[in-house]
Amino acid sequence: MLAWLIPFVAFCMPMDSLPSPITELNLQRTQYFPHFNVASQNLYMTIRKAAKSDEELFVAHWNGQHFEAPVPLSSINRENNEGTPSVSRDGKSLYFSACEYPNSFGGCDLYESQWSGEAWSKPKNLGFLINSHEWEGQPHISPDGTKLYFSSDRVGGFGKRDIWVSEKDDQGRWNTPKNIGNLINSNEDEQGPYILADQSVFLFSSSKSGGKGGLDYYQTRYPLRSDEHPEALHVLNTSSHDAGISIGPEVDSYFISRKSSVTERELDIARVWIKPETWLKAKVKRIEFDSLNFEVIQFANNAWNLTEPIPDCLAKLATYLQENPIQSIEIQGHTDDIGNASSNQILSEKRALAVKMHLMKLGIASDRIQTQGMGNTAPKEKLNRQMNRRIEIRLRLN
Repeated sequence: MLAWLIPFVAFCMPMDSLPSPITELNLQRTQYFPHFNVASQNLYMTIRKAAKSDEELFVAHWNGQHFEAPVPLSSINRENNEGTPSVSRDGKSLYFSACEYPNSFGGCDLYESQWSGEAWSKPKNLGFLINSHEWEGQPHISPDGTKLYFSSDRVGGFGKRDIWVSEKDDQGRWNTPKNIGNLINSNEDEQGPYILADQSVFLFSSSKSGGKGGLDYYQTRYPLRSDEHPEALHVLNTSSHDAGISIGPEVDSYFISRKSSVTERELDIARVWIKPETWLKAKVKRIEFDSLNFEVIQFANNAWNLTEPIPDCLAKLATYLQENPIQSIEIQGHTDDIGNASSNQILSEKRALAVKMHLMKLGIASDRIQTQGMGNTAPKEKLNRQMNRRIEIRLRLN
């Protein structure tokens, strides 16, 4: 089996989040794992026509008012299972799971297809680095197209199925996948990775203890952090399995799959509205001036220009000044003891001015930056001329 297809049970949802089945999409026995692509205005999904039939990929076009009837991806579907599609942001690359293909490395592998303008190309196995002899499924391509997240029970995980990620190199090749770590992965199942780019949120489902039952939705900030534990998405979680989610074409709308109210159907695609405040907000760590190290800004002998790469402490200083709009600074330029005092005085002034000009390029107003040339009058280390060819930055009292 390609997916986690387990019967759903009754559930309770807050009234402002109740999933609403979309009539024109739910024409088969089972439809689930929706994926909406904004560029093409198409909704891709996995469909099973009958209880024991194979899974296939279907697509339905959004015409601005409603969805047209889903049609099969005839150039993709084979005799065996295909499902859990993910489409690149530009709508030109399709990633999906397929089982028991002649060129597969295990039971289910990940495949890629390209849009030619008229049809999808013949599926290409993503290769032995991504696909193992175990189960790989539920791929999700990152918004920038450089990372492919997926679920697998391959060797090296923390439990049953874990979420892994492969990054694309400069040659366009997918590298060996890495487990995304035990803050997300547990000794149970983790599935259905999905990135909400506009919210900077990473979604996935887990059956770890502490949830409402079965697979539950969790969210954490994206890009992923190594010091942040995911939080349960209570507004969607039920006592049954919850996995697979996608943005919708309308503001704050999302697609999920839920148990059908129609006897002859199992799962339907439903629309749900989620308030923006539901999503985790980025924690912006304010920059502290005392944490900035300006000693890395040094100069060659008799030179005043900043050399590439320019130390990032200046970009952080600009951010600090933007966060503290009434604060101003003083930049002091210094030289070593080579040359006469008059020349060193001019050189130190030029060094301070070079730093000021760079900060102005970063958006800091000129009148917030005072400069002073110190010449060679205040050496930092008498025996280290390189360290003395420097600048120092101090906060000014307003």
